[in-house]
Amino acid sequence: MINIILIILISFIPIVFWGYTFSSLKEQKLNKKRFILWIFSGGLSVIPILYMDKIIDFIKVNFLNFFENASKISSIFSSLNFWFSLSIFIFILVILSFLFWPIFRKNRELINSYLKNFILVLVFIWIISIIFYFINILSNNFHFLNDSVWNQSQVYFWNTIFNTIKLIIFYYILVAFIEEVSKHFNFIWVSILDIKKVEDWVLYAIFVALWFSFIENILYFYSLYLQYWLGWELVQSYFFRSIFSLMLHIFASSVVAYYFSKAYLKYKKEWKIFPYLKIFFIWLAVAILLHFIFNFALTFWFGFIVILYFIIWYLYISSIFYRE
Repeated sequence: MINIILIILISFIPIVFWGYTFSSLKEQKLNKKRFILWIFSGGLSVIPILYMDKIIDFIKVNFLNFFENASKISSIFSSLNFWFSLSIFIFILVILSFLFWPIFRKNRELINSYLKNFILVLVFIWIISIIFYFINILSNNFHFLNDSVWNQSQVYFWNTIFNTIKLIIFYYILVAFIEEVSKHFNFIWVSILDIKKVEDWVLYAIFVALWFSFIENILYFYSLYLQYWLGWELVQSYFFRSIFSLMLHIFASSVVAYYFSKAYLKYKKEWKIFPYLKIFFIWLAVAILLHFIFNFALTFWFGFIVILYFIIWYLYISSIFYRE
């Protein structure tokens, strides 16, 4: 029990540091309501993702294992099967976040935002399934996509092994998509009724990302602790995740929040739905791509990508907060 408390406390240190740093940039004072909202949103974003295999196994719904369905895409029918399973899982994530917001706030505007964005996400899932289908076709001509990777680069999820370049691309695109969509839907209900300025919206998204990282890190560190005790693997993971992984979540969430907020505020003035959906769609895709490239590069030991991301992240976030 003491070890668990210690893991929680050390996981909280970088959250406090970055939270204070970003709050001071906008001179935002934290309050109890926001604190509780951010904890809820962080937990709701990350727990269903990390424990999806156990949840699927417990409720005996194997058809929802979209990771396995992705690895088996070879035809339009299998693409539809993948689309259906991933859509159901995203729907569950949306419902989970949707169930809690009436505790804190009640507004029809929230429902409308959920519905519009969820429909757009369903289209996004179909595009991903088509991309996977064409990658699978290309792999027949470009055989390097089917090459096996090193053992340390293999990714395991439940009973599926992602051990080729093609399958690892599938895996990390899915992880990036699910995490960014999950953070976004939990960001909506903690922010959309309170914010009038783009910079404030980005700040709220950053705090959702911080709490997402906090919950995620606790679960990762505890898993490493069970395997390696207080060894070098745990220390190394703590350093990396407290700086670079956390930076990635902030970066990707900020990209989505910045352009989503600009599109949403413009939509409220002009009531034109297509430009709003187009901007949100494009920049959600950009955030997912950034997330995917980061994870994929680490798998194949392209460490310079991490430094490049850190520089771009600093310049991007600074430009948002100092633009005024």
